[in-house]
Amino acid sequence: MENNLQKKFYTKKTSPIMKKIIFLFIFSLLLQIPLSFIGSLIFDRGDLYNKTVISIGNEWGKNQKIIAPVITISYTDTGIDNEKDIINSKTLAVVPVEKKFVILPDELNAIIKIKDEIRQRGIYNATVYNANMKLKGFFSPKDFPKNKKIKSYLSIGLSDTKALIKINKLKIGNLEKDLDAMSGTMAVPLITNGISAELKLDFNKILEEEKIPFEIDIDFRGSKDISILPLGKKNNIEISSNWKSPSFSGILPSEKNINNNGFSAKWEVSNLVRNYPQIIDINEDKYDDFYYDDSYYDDSYYDDSYYDDSYDENNSNNENTVIKTGLFDSITDYTQITRASKYGILFIMMSLVIVYIFEVISRRFTHYVQYLIVGLSLIIFYLLLLSLSEHIGFEWAYLISSLAIVIPNSLYIMSLTSNKKLGIGMFFFLSGIYAILFSILRMEQYALLTGSLLILTVLYVVMYLTKNTEIFERLENREK
Repeated sequence: MENNLQKKFYTKKTSPIMKKIIFLFIFSLLLQIPLSFIGSLIFDRGDLYNKTVISIGNEWGKNQKIIAPVITISYTDTGIDNEKDIINSKTLAVVPVEKKFVILPDELNAIIKIKDEIRQRGIYNATVYNANMKLKGFFSPKDFPKNKKIKSYLSIGLSDTKALIKINKLKIGNLEKDLDAMSGTMAVPLITNGISAELKLDFNKILEEEKIPFEIDIDFRGSKDISILPLGKKNNIEISSNWKSPSFSGILPSEKNINNNGFSAKWEVSNLVRNYPQIIDINEDKYDDFYYDDSYYDDSYYDDSYYDDSYDENNSNNENTVIKTGLFDSITDYTQITRASKYGILFIMMSLVIVYIFEVISRRFTHYVQYLIVGLSLIIFYLLLLSLSEHIGFEWAYLISSLAIVIPNSLYIMSLTSNKKLGIGMFFFLSGIYAILFSILRMEQYALLTGSLLILTVLYVVMYLTKNTEIFERLENREK
């Protein structure tokens, strides 16, 4: 009696089904090790790609921010010298003080035409652009100081002046001759980068006019995105390009049209949306919208220490009232491959379970080494996808990589089980999960839902294939 109990206990303990299930579970977890190595490789290649794109952008032209046009006014006024001991002194020290401020336009009409271009370095491509900007509008003479001997400049802010190609027109007032441009905005520290032109005009005569018109035409280069401040009391801005997938942030366009030929967008913005007045003191007033954001092109962009809480508090760069258009792919091939690898453990476990179910159905023993071969082939899919996508693009790389895994594994299962139907079943199963994975990678809002439905579908298939318990009983008896 005791020997029979021990025999039954020993039989249960060494059940082939439980042994294989435990093996599949442990083996799936161990496959996470090579999968994590491939994930690190994907990250390194993606990091190298990002740095290459940044390097190309630095050389061609950074993201351009336009703060134009403004008129910079400088004049001498009187003030009290704060360094004098006013309390103990019988007389106040009155000294000349330079006053500097900028005047914003009453109306600003901007037309920006952008043409994107591909620059290549090694195996990496980066999208950059050439742009033409036409600015028209007028200033109000009422904003200028009266009875002051002033110096005035037409100032144009451009975040990356080294990418300035050509000034086609630079006019103000009713002058027939263009102004002579010079480097520097004359509005530092409010506007740090750009160009300017001195206005050698009779302001007493100009102030008698109702409007001071301006006309500016500039060619420049850039990359990643382009933005412009709505400086006028009334702003009409139009941006168009052959880029097919733009992103808009800050102030969204009132009209936009996106098709296979590119996009066009229009903005009608009043001065009520912005947080700065029509006249700004250069030395005293600080407004976030005027800051340039170069973090994308800074090596410290990759350093966690770059992000400092004090930056958000004292110098936040939300740019909520900036018109900004992005001309870059936020989702790269490396991003999609990383997302695909995160589903790796799930798909590998499902594939190994299906192999085991086919083993049970076919009543043919599958060795552990054969499971090892199937598991490693599923891991190689991500490595093959990474290497091919760098040369032929993600879509073709995904198709070739999936076929390179699906077809050999289907033939392998057909050979192991000596059953053509099971080989065909493996082909359809692997083709299905790789097709669903591709769909998940293309989705943004429904990725989680699709993944959940996939797991549920596989569970139902497993339930259907394992509904007959006689198969497992025969397998148990065969191994006794």
